[in-house]
Amino acid sequence: MTLFRVTLFGFLYFLKLNIFKLSKMKKIEIEKDRIFYARNLFRGFGKGIMERTNSMVEVIYEDEDEFKSLSMDEPLVLISNHQSNIDIPLIQGYFPFVPGFMAKKEMETWLFFKTWIPLTNSIFIDRKNSREGIKAIRKSVKLIKEGYPMLVFPEGTRSDNGEIGEFKNGGFKVAIDSKAKIIPITLKGTFDIQNKNSIKMFKNKSVKIIIGKIVNTKDYDKEGLKNIHNVVKKIIVNNYNK
Repeated sequence: MTLFRVTLFGFLYFLKLNIFKLSKMKKIEIEKDRIFYARNLFRGFGKGIMERTNSMVEVIYEDEDEFKSLSMDEPLVLISNHQSNIDIPLIQGYFPFVPGFMAKKEMETWLFFKTWIPLTNSIFIDRKNSREGIKAIRKSVKLIKEGYPMLVFPEGTRSDNGEIGEFKNGGFKVAIDSKAKIIPITLKGTFDIQNKNSIKMFKNKSVKIIIGKIVNTKDYDKEGLKNIHNVVKKIIVNNYNK
């Protein structure tokens, strides 16, 4: 029943966007205003998904003042652990701003997503085609430098058991190449709502978004950047275990 409610809500929400918001959005002349308008439309989608699972969502800062000192005009990359299909709606609904994200190529065939993902300056990435993957990374770097924050899941796929897996270097390439500030994000509880081993959804779970201390890639030399994935993973894992 929960899965049905979530699916029905998602369908009706994007149908409403197509009918009432798509033409309005396309009339916005300034590109950055148009992109962030599109991203902010996902705020209601994310909150609506979480509300239909009756989840209790808490946002926690390691250093709220440091986070609020960030400028949206500087390169920003969100690095998060990945537990569930719920992760992206959760971040879209409750993170302080709505980022773009790197979506698997298969989502390009999904109803509505094939239209709306590009409109938010999010990127489809073909994980089976290394050449196309490199192109997607280069495009992501360009967008991040232009002030469009991007969400990356460096594990590459959802957790099998709820534990945080290996962080792949490739997921950090966009942050290093764009000289971005990395915002470590720890997600707790989404695995309990839905995990990759089942399509079933569970209700009334406690979910946390923990925003870790900022890691500035500019503070690291060439050798230090080779280990930056471990630096960020340590922050995320420590917050997960608290």
